[in-house]
Formats: sequence, C-alpha cells, structure tokens
Amino acid sequence: MKTKQNLALLLNLVSAALQIYALVTVFMTRGFSPLQYYTVDSNIFACISSIVLVVALLIKGKTPLWVHKLRYFATSCIAVTFVVVLVILIPAAGFSTIPEMLFQGTNLWQHTVCPLLCIISFLFFEKEEKLDSNQSIYALVPTLIYAAVTLVLNLIRVIRGPYAFLYIYEQSVWMTLMWMIIIGGIAYILAELLRQGNLRLGLSRKIVKNNKI
Repeated sequence: MKTKQNLALLLNLVSAALQIYALVTVFMTRGFSPLQYYTVDSNIFACISSIVLVVALLIKGKTPLWVHKLRYFATSCIAVTFVVVLVILIPAAGFSTIPEMLFQGTNLWQHTVCPLLCIISFLFFEKEEKLDSNQSIYALVPTLIYAAVTLVLNLIRVIRGPYAFLYIYEQSVWMTLMWMIIIGGIAYILAELLRQGNLRLGLSRKIVKNNKI
C-alpha cells in the first residue's frame, strides 16, 4: 500500500475505535435516547464509513468510488457536528462551556477528536476522486432526513429539541425556518469545502509529483 493509503487506514481505524468507545459509553449510561442527537447519528455514520473504508483498503488495496462517496457524505455530516458546536451551541450556552462541550467525557471524542480525524483523513489522505457539484447536494440528504424526522417528532411531542433551535413550540415558525436555513447552509458550505479541498489538494500533490526530477 502507498503511504497515503496507510495513513488513511490508520486514521480511520483510530477514528472508528474511538467512536465505538464513545457510542458504547453513551448507550450504556443513557440507553438509546441519545439517538435523537445529530452528534450521535453523525458519529455512527462516520464510524460505519470508516470501517467500510478500512475493509476496502485491506481487501482491495484501493478505495472504490462508492466508498469514497460514502466517506464524503459521512465526513460532511460529522463536520456539521463540529462546526455547529463551535459557532452555535457554545456561543448560545456561554463560552465558559468550552471545556465541557469540547473536552469533557464523550464530547472529547464525538465533538472534537473524531470529527477532526475524519476531516484530516478525507482531505489529505483519502482517494482524490472528482466529485461533481451535485455530490454537495446529495451530502445534505442525511442532515435533511434528520431535520425532517426530528421536526415531526417535536411536532407530535414525542421529543423536545434536543437542541434549542428545535424547540418549535417555544419559538415562532419563522424562527424555526430561519434555523433550518442556517443549519442547511452550514451543511452545504462544509460539503462543498470538503469536496473542493479533497480535489484541489489531490491535484496539487499530483502536480508536485509529476514535476519531480
């Protein structure tokens, strides 16, 4: 295997192991109620994609396009978790919550370490396959599904939130719509940045390699 593939293999093994540890810890202490959190769902998705990538690299020695797309979608979702924590949840709760939100308990793995491992691996070490602009739209689908299901469950009062911007009975319809647009916009921007970053970094490495004497 090439060095890049080895590094992708290592990063995804570490990420999957940490995600499994965090998920088992969460479910053992709180049951399955944490499944209502986007953080937990995005980490499950990322964990599955990492395991699939590791298996593909070990068996085939390469990353099929469908695996690359799966990693792209999962990395886009877990990047949303990381950025929303930084720019929405922490400011809303107060900056004194930074240690708790980013470094305490399973938040260390689910909010910080695993998202960063996934982003770094995807951008720098995973197969640079040309993903057309439509893929950025497709990457929104998991987030849109989560939003739709969560809104319905809030509407019929099965759950409350679990995030403040989903308290639909405690804010106006327009406020809920505004939050959906903001979160959707963040998700799209991150997906496009990851798509462009993976492609451009890959092209840069190829140019450098081809120009070597």
